[in-house]
Amino acid sequence: MKNKLFSYKKISIAAGIACLLFLLNSCDNELEVTPYSYFTSANFFSNTDQANMATLGVYESMSSRDTYGWYIPFVFDADTDILQISGLGSDDWRTIAHYQGISQTNALYTVWSKFYQGIDRANVVVEKIPQMDLYTNGTQNQKNQLNRYIGEAKFLRGFYYSELVRLWGDVPFKIKSSQTGDDLRGALVDRKEIYTQIIQDMQEAAALLPEETPKDERVNKWAAKALLARVALFAGGYSLSANGTMSRPGNYKDFYLIAQKEINDIMAQNPYKLNPSYSKVFKNQCQHVLEPTENIFQIAFFNPAGTIGNASWVGYFNAPLTAASSLYATTPGRCLVPKPFYTSFNAADQRRDVSIATYSINTLGNKNPLLTARQDESWTTAKWSREYQTNSTLERSYTHINWVVMRYSDLLLMRAEIENELNEGPNAIAYDAINQVRRRGFGADITGSGINITLGNKGTGYTAVGNVLIQITGGGGTDAAAAVVTLANGTIGTIAMLRSGDGYTSAPTITITSTDGKGSGATATATLLTKPTTTQIHLPAGLNKDNFLKALQQERAWELSGEGMHRSDLIRWGILSDKITETSTAVKAIRSNYFYPAVTNFVKGKHELYPYPQNETDVNKNITRQNPGY
Repeated sequence: MKNKLFSYKKISIAAGIACLLFLLNSCDNELEVTPYSYFTSANFFSNTDQANMATLGVYESMSSRDTYGWYIPFVFDADTDILQISGLGSDDWRTIAHYQGISQTNALYTVWSKFYQGIDRANVVVEKIPQMDLYTNGTQNQKNQLNRYIGEAKFLRGFYYSELVRLWGDVPFKIKSSQTGDDLRGALVDRKEIYTQIIQDMQEAAALLPEETPKDERVNKWAAKALLARVALFAGGYSLSANGTMSRPGNYKDFYLIAQKEINDIMAQNPYKLNPSYSKVFKNQCQHVLEPTENIFQIAFFNPAGTIGNASWVGYFNAPLTAASSLYATTPGRCLVPKPFYTSFNAADQRRDVSIATYSINTLGNKNPLLTARQDESWTTAKWSREYQTNSTLERSYTHINWVVMRYSDLLLMRAEIENELNEGPNAIAYDAINQVRRRGFGADITGSGINITLGNKGTGYTAVGNVLIQITGGGGTDAAAAVVTLANGTIGTIAMLRSGDGYTSAPTITITSTDGKGSGATATATLLTKPTTTQIHLPAGLNKDNFLKALQQERAWELSGEGMHRSDLIRWGILSDKITETSTAVKAIRSNYFYPAVTNFVKGKHELYPYPQNETDVNKNITRQNPGY
């Protein structure tokens, strides 16, 4: 189980301290339990515990539903070719996702201000720790601790700025803490200048951070280098300029070289490895099992005593539609998956059924397939299903499931992309990196395989599909699921596989039961699926640069769907508009009224960035322009 970076006490103290060391924004009152008015930046940094608390305050800015517990990974990553938000309405989380957000949309300011809150807290830590007596005269252990805190603050400052630039482009920029009497109304600074500082911050952070595998959610050297590699790809990618055009730097390959160096440094030390089971990655997350060899950087969430705390909506907002039951708490099923993305998978790719729920979960805890009429428009993300969660009383409204910012497979796919770009085509390193990810996706390194189920006797007397349960036992595997799709005059008409599962070494036993006691006699049998060969799994040799990049782009979608970065990936590749148009054509081929509002609302040369929040521009007159199109 995870060692919580934040306990309720730590949240309260860290947030309370950071509020008093920071003047730019107000803090969340619900995190404050005891007043800390006697702490000031002048008299607070007197020992390592206080420095640690101040550093935790920098982390705390991202451990919120206002940032990575909701808005950024879910709302800000929709609507694309692989994910969209359900329904229409005036809620901020819908208008932003559906490309209808405007400068007055409050959630945009909420995210903006949280980032600047964290940046100013980081500035305090970076400035004040070197002024401590212990920093110069303490023991070596104390000096090491203090340098680590500086490294963490520099990394987080760089990370927060990289997110601001990713979402807004040019933004106000300062690396000095706010003091009484300061003019806090900064002008917009060119993102190129900001990227220079971000890269410097992350490089300096990596030099100060420990190499050891973390035991909690704090960043280490290798995570800093991995995130720096991602930042470099964004710095060298396409972004929307103030003149409304999409462009990338003329020297963009210089940034790819930075990313290559950082990834090569990581690979030389080999601190990471893929969990052989793709589904286990997300089960571990839902069960609060830290997996630092798979998850490079993650954000801590903790939901004390059922209160909001620094709680998350991971596994609530982005889970399959679930009715309240004795087994599971309810979820609204807000993160929808367009059907063309589902059909883009190879049927043997286990990531499809782990990532996409073609079912809902009813009040009995049974899966109801969504396979008739327009139900395919209700398919959702599935990686953080209530089935996998602890379902404790503390997590029925909010969860304390961590948000993973980067997994090792992401790093491998970045490596493949970088090598392809710098070598004008894929080399052996690029192929090996992407094929490692593909092998895991197809379950190649797990003994056994998935299964298929065939209906035998159709039985009699069944009353409703939701009351018929197909149970799968034995066989040595996990995760396979099937359900009844239709009934005909009390007999079972059709069944469907919802998940083929993995690890089955023999055919499991299939039992069909009725939860209402009505109906009997139906039977079914399972057979093992033939595992694909290495040749079938690996990308074909001899791809040119463009075709390898297209394969890489698709692989990132299959591997990382619903994990918060796809929309931004499409922007940095300059293909977001194209993908929305392609997806609209594909869903309209299914039915003319398929729900897909992105194609109507998206404007190329506008929606690649968000508008500067009006709450900010009303008071900061040094922001003299709005982002294009707003």
